[in-house]
Amino acid sequence: MNRLLKTTIALGVVSGFALCAQSVNSAGVGRGTQAKVMSGYKGVKLGMKRDDVKAALGSPAGSSDTSDDFNLTGDDKMTVHYDNGEVKAIQLAFSDPKNAPPWKEVVGDAEVGEAPNGAKIARKIIEAEKFWVSIYQTKDGAVTRITISR
Repeated sequence: MNRLLKTTIALGVVSGFALCAQSVNSAGVGRGTQAKVMSGYKGVKLGMKRDDVKAALGSPAGSSDTSDDFNLTGDDKMTVHYDNGEVKAIQLAFSDPKNAPPWKEVVGDAEVGEAPNGAKIARKIIEAEKFWVSIYQTKDGAVTRITISR
């Protein structure tokens, strides 16, 4: 199986974990002030037009009608998903832990939980801006996945 397909499957699994982990994040929702969280990456933000994404990141390594895949540093990847030509979700896959952003920069003050397989997970919902961000890291820290979505 090629690496891009494996990454896509893994991101799907991570998104499933993120959806199941919704309750992990409830502690920060509803407070008067919330810690800053990741809302975009490398100039790409939710709601951007596809052409603006390509202007920011260059030509994708692969694409379909609803997504573009971009190579980052080393084996790190970014997949941008579109709905009606606008960014609906951003998925990041870091194979090198030193390239992954710190947890606090991703999910702010969200509670970090542990999955049955020993992986760490956290999710932060930003009600006011109608998006959420989640992070998943394998038990050994070798793989980090981040999803930003509406």
